[in-house]
Amino acid sequence: MSTITHEAGVQSLHDHVVNLVAKRWAKSAQSKVTINTGSEKKGRAGFDRNTPDLVGWKSSPKGTRVEWIAEVETKESLSRLEMRARWQDDAALGVPFYLFVPKGCRARAEQVAVKAGVTLNSIYEYAFVNETLQLL
Repeated sequence: MSTITHEAGVQSLHDHVVNLVAKRWAKSAQSKVTINTGSEKKGRAGFDRNTPDLVGWKSSPKGTRVEWIAEVETKESLSRLEMRARWQDDAALGVPFYLFVPKGCRARAEQVAVKAGVTLNSIYEYAFVNETLQLL
């Protein structure tokens, strides 16, 4: 599988995690993975507000079809009000929606999702052990 990146270098923890998750999922997923980091997210790929951090998609003779999406959050981004609206936009796409949050933030993410009326397919916690990304 392939990963398409739009990066001018990794600028933040968020972008670093997005890149690492994309590489890992591109190896195991049956779809291509596009990442959207930082300022590049606004108005790309035909999405109304913001593009999700990760988009899994397939091409066929009938066109391109989004298979799944994922968002990566940090401790700081979990407390931002605009995050709820972004999750609601993502969930409205009607494809499986995955969330990656720092270790210890699962309960907070579940609480926010319930309040926002967003159904998540799964929440993965991440941590770094000896500078290696661990998904829990």
